[in-house]
Amino acid sequence: MEGFESNGSDASNIPKDRIFSRIRVEGYDTSIYEYDLELALTKHFSSCGEISHIYIPRNFEKGILKSFAFVDFATEGAVEKALNLSRSAVEGGWRVFAEESPFNGDYIDPGWADVSFKHFSSERTMIVSGYDTSLPEIDLQIGLSKHFSSCGEVTGVDILPTCRKAIISIREEGAAEKALELSGRDMGGWNITVECVMPPMDSEKNFPTSNRAPPSILGIMKKMKKKMKKKMNKKTTD
Repeated sequence: MEGFESNGSDASNIPKDRIFSRIRVEGYDTSIYEYDLELALTKHFSSCGEISHIYIPRNFEKGILKSFAFVDFATEGAVEKALNLSRSAVEGGWRVFAEESPFNGDYIDPGWADVSFKHFSSERTMIVSGYDTSLPEIDLQIGLSKHFSSCGEVTGVDILPTCRKAIISIREEGAAEKALELSGRDMGGWNITVECVMPPMDSEKNFPTSNRAPPSILGIMKKMKKKMKKKMNKKTTD
């Protein structure tokens, strides 16, 4: 890809006993939603080994993603396999360009310092059912994200196999109303039903009034989703 500079790393000189490793990827449209890119990268590099984390920096000023992302692996020889996929086609019509990236701590995106609560307060979470539960989890996540993309930015899809339901989070004003309008519509053989929509985030109840760093906000939101997931699974086993 024009403008993609290699640091000299290739599949031939990566130690095969490297367990914790990272690649930097480019080639995607920076206007794509962050979660959709995360799913595409997860599916594309899943054959290389266990993906421990994907980090996609965002240009908050322009409202788009930055042109590079990081994929972390926790499997021996994963980088060697990942570099062999560089310049290969990704589902969605683009080619991924990969190079090894030094694993020397987490990349800190300076843009987080300017994020306000408003960026997260419009996020709504809902529970849906009606999809084909026989499909792999990653394909369900991609399919459900695509189905609800017209409602806003899908920020997460958690599949609950024990109760045949999924938790979907969408960030945009009016997302819940738009999602409910899609409920019951056919989706290529899936009859997706929005079973319930969780109450909106309460900034005074769930978040501190002081100007805390946005990563702590993300942590709180993840804990809330984890709690909801645990509650749904408990209902199924009772």
